Amino acid sequence: MTLTENKNLPIGLDTNALQQLTADLTDQQLIWLSGYFFGASQAQNKVAVPSSNGNGNANGYAAMTPNVAPAFAAAPVASKVTILYGSQSGNCKKAANQTADTLKAAGSEVVVADMSEYKSSQLKNEKLLLCIVATYGEGEPPAAAEELHKFIFSSRAPKLTDTQFAVLALGDKSYVQYCQTGKDFDAQLEKLGAKRIADRVDCDVDWHEDAEKWVKSVVEVVSKQATGNSHARPSTNGYIQNGLSSVASSLSPKYDRKNPFEAEVLEKIQLNGRGSVKETWHVELSLADSGLLYQPGDALHIMPTNSERIVADVLKASKLDPSVKVDFDGHNQTLGEILLEKTELTVLSRDVLQKYYELSKNDKLKAILDDPKAVQNYIYGRDIADLVVDFPTDLEPQVLANILRKLPSRAYSIASSLAAHEEEVHLTVGAVRYQSQGRKKEGVASSFLADRVAVGEKVKVFAEENEYFKLPKDPSTNIIMVGPGTGIAPFRAFVEERAETGADGKNWLFFGNPNFTTDFLYQTEFQQYLKKGGLNKIDLAFSRDQAEKVYVQHKLLQKSKEVFDWIQNGASFYVCGDKNRMAKDVEQALIQIAKKEGGFSDEKAVDCVKDLKKQRRYLEDVY
Repeated sequence: MTLTENKNLPIGLDTNALQQLTADLTDQQLIWLSGYFFGASQAQNKVAVPSSNGNGNANGYAAMTPNVAPAFAAAPVASKVTILYGSQSGNCKKAANQTADTLKAAGSEVVVADMSEYKSSQLKNEKLLLCIVATYGEGEPPAAAEELHKFIFSSRAPKLTDTQFAVLALGDKSYVQYCQTGKDFDAQLEKLGAKRIADRVDCDVDWHEDAEKWVKSVVEVVSKQATGNSHARPSTNGYIQNGLSSVASSLSPKYDRKNPFEAEVLEKIQLNGRGSVKETWHVELSLADSGLLYQPGDALHIMPTNSERIVADVLKASKLDPSVKVDFDGHNQTLGEILLEKTELTVLSRDVLQKYYELSKNDKLKAILDDPKAVQNYIYGRDIADLVVDFPTDLEPQVLANILRKLPSRAYSIASSLAAHEEEVHLTVGAVRYQSQGRKKEGVASSFLADRVAVGEKVKVFAEENEYFKLPKDPSTNIIMVGPGTGIAPFRAFVEERAETGADGKNWLFFGNPNFTTDFLYQTEFQQYLKKGGLNKIDLAFSRDQAEKVYVQHKLLQKSKEVFDWIQNGASFYVCGDKNRMAKDVEQALIQIAKKEGGFSDEKAVDCVKDLKKQRRYLEDVY
């Protein structure tokens, strides 16, 4: 019997709406709702029963009806679970909170903590520990995880023979040291004597599905271990309070990787002048009727398609027929369609090389795989077509599809404020084009936006919060923004937001690019903000306008006393752009400023910058 056919449902219940709202929910979410609605229905008819976690009334009791309990109440309470997360952009925190909600639904007592705020001395007391941690760049821990990572590898690390653990690692397969920080925690916790209750799961950019599988495996183990605790009964009250926001989010309209919004292109403007060595596009997209919201500092994910040129190059190298049907990621389409729409072709990753080696058994490729530096050198500038040409082997269409990685979305820092541009989102996109291995190549998303979508056409998008790159909560806080090139994007949004909301904190921008006449992005806008308010100071570094190259870090050093004074007086410091060189150079400049203006030793200056990061006053959005 369908929901709408049930004649015994209460009069006035909109069953069609209820069926629509719950159609896509998981079993876990439906179970939670059964308990939530039950608890809500009993709010005015409370019967006190012992609460295992003290989240009920003042006497430690929860509201329930005699002999009746929500579906999840039969699950026994596990011993306390500690979830530690080390986030770079906030995804680990999201995963940690989702894990906590799931464990609480099963009756566990859960503590969630940021690794940066966790006391290392507490580690020896943990009985059940879950670590969810990202990797920054090539194998480095994010700032939030640095101290704990260092501690577990130090001589002070305790023996953890009474500890059980599991690790969820977040990363990006385009980096050779994929999920290395998670691997470090996993291996070292075991070395310290802890017992693994679930295999580590390494998550790529699209992390949600793999994370859900990991959570399921952890919850199953925890629940089984707790079956002997027959005296404990979970309280609906505590879980309702903690789980409400996540379930409400599941019921509300939402756009994500599985359900992107199709945004119409409103405007495309080439920002560089004639003769520039760069190609930067300002792209405006409509969010009309989407309900999609974002804040300055957040990212917009673009779901691109590959260019026909790279598809043709792969087909030529592999000598395969594009019309043959293959299966890929749940889709049965022609090989040509899969290559165009579903697979990563422009970027190589170590796991793709490994899969290709298992097919080809090429000794030269094996030698590369055995050397991390050789892997990094090989994949730089090469794509799938290069791999097939360099190590020829017999390929079948389905075999090629099995080797390839799913085409991930590309994240762009949002360059607009909703307060200034209602129902719109703007991007600043640098078109990536280069020559390598004798062929013309291009970035998949940047060339997609620059070349393959026109004004009036639609682009699949979804927004993602970047919790660790936000304006200060106090609008009177001063901010310093360092954003050369397309790193200017979030700072355009910051300035717009602070101007529209009347924030009285001062705004200081450092911007750099090759030439003043061709590469001063958003020049007119920033000059207007300087005159009318919204921008108090701007320092410019046009590297090619003089014999000696000048970059943003040099401008910071030139203004070292003022930069130091701003930071000493509470200013927040932001960096956006290239992480391999620029971000490191800017950090070193700030260390030099601390030494010079604060009179600190080398070690103390480094610690000062680390402390700024821990305080979330030194924030990075780097790529």
